[in-house]
Amino acid sequence: MINLGTLYANGLGVTQDFTTAREWWEKAAAKDDANAMVGLGALYNSGQGVPQDYAKAHEWYEKAAAKGHEGAMSKLGDHFANGLGVPLDYAKAREWWEKAAAKDDAGAMYNLGVLFRYGRGVAQDLTNARDWLEKAAAKDDAAAMNGLGTLYHDGKGVPQNYAKAREWYERAAAKGYADAMDNLSRLYFRGHGVPQDYDTAREWAEKAADKGHTEAMAKLGWLYDKGQGVPQDSAKAREWYEKAAAKDNEDAKMALERLSINEAKSAGRYAEALQLQEVLAAKREAEETKRDGKAGEQTAGELTHVIWYALFAKEFTKALTVANRSHVLFPDDLVIEINQAHALMFMERGEEAKALYLAHKGKPLSKADNELWEQAIAEDFAALRKAGVTHPMMADIEKELGVSR
Repeated sequence: MINLGTLYANGLGVTQDFTTAREWWEKAAAKDDANAMVGLGALYNSGQGVPQDYAKAHEWYEKAAAKGHEGAMSKLGDHFANGLGVPLDYAKAREWWEKAAAKDDAGAMYNLGVLFRYGRGVAQDLTNARDWLEKAAAKDDAAAMNGLGTLYHDGKGVPQNYAKAREWYERAAAKGYADAMDNLSRLYFRGHGVPQDYDTAREWAEKAADKGHTEAMAKLGWLYDKGQGVPQDSAKAREWYEKAAAKDNEDAKMALERLSINEAKSAGRYAEALQLQEVLAAKREAEETKRDGKAGEQTAGELTHVIWYALFAKEFTKALTVANRSHVLFPDDLVIEINQAHALMFMERGEEAKALYLAHKGKPLSKADNELWEQAIAEDFAALRKAGVTHPMMADIEKELGVSR
């Protein structure tokens, strides 16, 4: 009876039919078959063939666990860890996972590793996290292999080692684990432990995206959007962004809004790009104000784009007004100060512009960005010149900063 339930649940040699699977599993469960009980728990957990009901799923898992079924024990841990049909309780989740792990359940070992890594219901213990992940990985658990890769990638509980991270990611990816494929894409995208290679990054992202990985879809959109490792293709960028956005990926949703702006800029329609960016900045400010009670860093970031497009549209007074407001919201952002200097220069306020241009020579733009102040200015000047926005003062500033063309 248990085998018939499994056949119908998985469509093995028969038409997949969850209702018939449930009927066979109910007959087997009535005869104390723990596997059938787990099958019924899975149906109620997923809402396949029955209305989704976590409480009923929990009941079936409890019955199977009482008969020593390690898979049911692991599922009970999942329920307590996520508050499914029961109050969220990490301590109880840990108890059930420990019982399942004692019976060699690899998934439970992985979940214990995650608990200790992030300190959920226990004191954070990265060594213990690594130990549990290693136990699960030794049982061919792909999620655990990927988890070990992230420990080595981030240097958590182990010395940071991109080569080891790649090895673990590759092992997990070989088992079809999409997160590991995306992580490999990230290594090649950033050049961590490997030469930076957008082609290989794209290939791994495509493999992950084929498995429904939303972050990989968004990354592919970015690669086509920027022409990194592939020819620049706004249509393909939009296609991938839309796929990720359909799965509620917030980065992709934002990228879609930016895509029309970038298309306008690329076509030289700077006034249109400026107008679209102002609408987007207003939207982001409303979101940030609603969330945090006031405009702040996120709004300042969007206003920085407004400034840039205003410069290209030769609306220099607007560029300076927005730059001043952005600087108030985020006073430590050197990019904003560069844009202030640009606006001052084009408004023929040369002395003020020069003082600001020379104020931070030799400084990186931020702790996360190794690009120096003067390099950023030189790149801005090149972009502005290409768009026909020029000023005689540019050459003097480049000379004083030591970045002459």
